[in-house]
Parts: sequence; C-alpha cells; structure tokens
Amino acid sequence: MATLPQGASVQEALLKTVDTDPENFNLVFHRMRKMFPGEVTEACLCYLAQKGLDLAGRNMAIWLSLESRYIKPLFDANTLPLDVASKAIAALSKTDAQIFAKFLKAVEQIAVPQRMLRPLSLVPALGDYTPLLPWLRKLTQLNDDRVKSRAVKLLCGLKPHKSQVDRYMIEGSPRVRANILEALWNSNLPEAAELFRAALADPNHRVLINALIGLHLGGDPTAITRLIDVCQSPEPSFRTAAAWALGFIKDERGIPALEALCKDASVIVRKSALRSLLALQPQEAAAE
Repeated sequence: MATLPQGASVQEALLKTVDTDPENFNLVFHRMRKMFPGEVTEACLCYLAQKGLDLAGRNMAIWLSLESRYIKPLFDANTLPLDVASKAIAALSKTDAQIFAKFLKAVEQIAVPQRMLRPLSLVPALGDYTPLLPWLRKLTQLNDDRVKSRAVKLLCGLKPHKSQVDRYMIEGSPRVRANILEALWNSNLPEAAELFRAALADPNHRVLINALIGLHLGGDPTAITRLIDVCQSPEPSFRTAAAWALGFIKDERGIPALEALCKDASVIVRKSALRSLLALQPQEAAAE
C-alpha cells in the first residue's frame, strides 16, 4: 500500500516520485490514485498547470481523461486559482476527446447563474470551443448581466457575424456592448473598425474606451488623440477609464495626460492614472 511521509501532502508526495524512474512513478501513482483519488486529481491538475504534458504529465492526463472527476475542482474557485485551472484544462483539451461533453454535462448541473462565471472564464483555454456555441447562445437569454455579457463576448470572439454583433449592440446593456467591442479587438471581422467608430457615440464610458482601444489596435492614428481628450472629460468614470486604457495600450504619448490625472480631484482617477504610469515605466527605461 502507498503511504505518505509524515506531514507531507499528496501533491508533495506525488511530485517526489516524478523524478524517479518511470516504473517506480507508475507504481506509486497507481497506488495513490486508488487511496486518495480526490487529492491526486487536484495534484495532477496542479502538475499539468506547471509542467504541462511531459512524460509524467501525459500519464496524469490520460488517467484524468478516463472519468469526469477533474471537472469539479476546475470549476471550484476555492480549490484551484483560475490561472492554474486554465492551464490545466488547456493541457487536458489536447488529450481528452470527451472534454467538451464532460464540460457541458457539468455546467448543466449548475443552477445558480453566478456560478457560470468560473466555467465561462475557462472557455478560452479550450482553444476552438465551437462545441460550446449552443450553450453560450443559451446563456445570452439569461437575465444575469454578467453571465450574459461573458457569453456574448465569447460568441463574438470566436465566430463574429456582423448581424449578430449589431443585434447584441442594439439590445445589450452597457456591459454587453463593452464586452462585444473587447472581443473584436483581435478579430478578423472586416466591419470591426466600422463598429468601433459607431460606438464612439455611446454614452457609456467602458463602451467608448473599448471602441477607442479597438481603433488604436487597428492602426487608426487618431485614436490616441481622442483617448487623451477623454482624460479631460467632466465625468470621473470617463477619466478613470481613459487612464486605464493609456496604461493598457502602453503608448508614451499618453504620459503627460496621465501625469495630469495623478493630480485629479477624484481618488479613483488618481489611482488609475498612477497604475498606468507604473505600467509605462519599463517601456520608458528601455527607450532610454
């Protein structure tokens, strides 16, 4: 029988066997997964997130793929941090042919809309998530704005269609509209620039800023000037969003505006501006 060293966790004990000869690792792994299936599942997911599909990782992934147990800890924020879960599910998507079926079966058991946010955050790590499109479309019918906006963002990020985007832009809340534009930042939709320009008249700060970022990323030379102009908006929400955006795009032309915003009357604006200035510092140092 497998026993754990005194005071050692299952994950620590498993990691100690990885560097031994393959036969010994397989023997210990086989015994431990029978005695501590839940703990070994979590340990394997952590290993896959850190090491990926090396020899030991592939053996772990094959074992995990034999059942659906690994989905539950991936969905549980109290078990695994999101970055760990994302890396683990990305590795498993390369080895488990049934991963989408397991994913869908697990989300069907979620009754509270807010608990859909964690699975939605994991979707991009699956790569081509086309099999999930019917589920995502279903989520767009929910009344929960956060869930709906995430689902719409994923739909528009994978296979955007102008008619679909137009409908969501007209019917959607500010959160939905902002997420759609963010999804189009790196899309190949020919009409993306047209959609960004149309959104410049939107009354919501997130929508406007995401439209300007989209134009900037698409090479529009006027976007940075417009973005800097928003820093002088009478509304603190617009100034805060503009300060964040200048740090996000890391364009040195925004530094004077950010320095001015560091003296803003609003504490939130000042904090946003300072964070963006700090984000630009490495770029300034490299230029010097």
